Amino acid sequence: MVSAMLLSGALGLMLAARTADGRRDEPYRAPDAITLVEMAKRKVTGVAVTEVTDYAPGRYAGPMAPSPPHADGNPRRAFVVQWRGRTERLVFSHEASYCPLLELPSGAAMCNQFFEGNLGDAELFNDPGRKERNSYVSVIEAGPRRAWVRWTYLCVNMLDDTKPRLRGSEDYFSYPNGLVLRRMSYESLMPEQIVGYSTQPVELFGVAPVGAGIADLFPSGDSPGYCRVLTALDLTSDLRYDVFWDAEGRAQRSADDETLAAISRSGACALVLPFRETLLFAVLGAASGFDPDRNQLVDHCTPGAEGGCAWGTGMWDHWPIGWLNSQTSLWKPGSPYPYSFGSIGQFFVPPGKRIRSFATDYPETCRDMELNRWTERRTLAVLLGAARDEAEIRRIGRAWLAKGAACLQPESIAKLRH
Repeated sequence: MVSAMLLSGALGLMLAARTADGRRDEPYRAPDAITLVEMAKRKVTGVAVTEVTDYAPGRYAGPMAPSPPHADGNPRRAFVVQWRGRTERLVFSHEASYCPLLELPSGAAMCNQFFEGNLGDAELFNDPGRKERNSYVSVIEAGPRRAWVRWTYLCVNMLDDTKPRLRGSEDYFSYPNGLVLRRMSYESLMPEQIVGYSTQPVELFGVAPVGAGIADLFPSGDSPGYCRVLTALDLTSDLRYDVFWDAEGRAQRSADDETLAAISRSGACALVLPFRETLLFAVLGAASGFDPDRNQLVDHCTPGAEGGCAWGTGMWDHWPIGWLNSQTSLWKPGSPYPYSFGSIGQFFVPPGKRIRSFATDYPETCRDMELNRWTERRTLAVLLGAARDEAEIRRIGRAWLAKGAACLQPESIAKLRH
């Protein structure tokens, strides 16, 4: 428990200082928000959280107009987690409804989404979803031994937020080694309705900075003209599933449906954005709450992939800058805005079943109230980070999941990287 709640602007910041031996010290007032330039001048010891006033995703530097009203009128507000000696950072941006982005110096980033309401009825990437009353963060520990940011959100309909569908709570624990534990759960606010639940807590999305093409961000694939943009790895074997895109909007894959299904059921897998700069990854498995019998990874890019939407090169400039509500505004070459892209989605399904057709099987899965009640209030954990290569991801991911139930505890990631 935190001994005091201190207000900073419209947001309650819960901060408690601790002495070197771990005893609770007197609470202190959160520092005033500063600019990114001022933040860059600060020396980071271990890990630190800073509130800034002028952040925009994807290195966007243009005006925030014309656009929606930006909810609370503070679209550039953000909380930034930095590590000593590391170039990536974890950003909770108001404009992205505080959905955190693990961001590289170029502005390229990874997002793993949130508990989106069943059937797409309720989410956060819309005008009401960006309001502080529906999505806000609390800084519980600001460093240097550990940074702890809690994100609370209400998933709402894009046209009416008077009846939120569910409440999500996610804690992000960051350690000086650059690793982040995402621990999450949700509760339904409409327990008798299908849309009050979620079957999709994790989705691998990326953010591309202004002016960057896919070939600028990702390495070439085996086929001429294609780049490797998304990867799913089985951490217990050499199984892998890669998705490749070309400049004409075509997508292809390196393996078949059964390979991706086997990775889903392995009990230890990683979703990876293989940027040229460095690899960004998310590890999940049986020990962190993702029951292999209920876990399914879905390739939404490749035509014909089991359960997918067949987006091809799915790219949208509606988010994270928020020019339009979600599910609109496909990115076009020459766009002055950054864009989001993806994806490989993670879904919970009833034991023994799979989503084979997204149009028919996904809605049917959402109607399974036994599954819905299983997902509600279930504690899940995902390990996030940046790595030099896949060998490092495998080593770190296996070591974390080998801790069993203890991998749900923040300290489980503290000594994984030496």
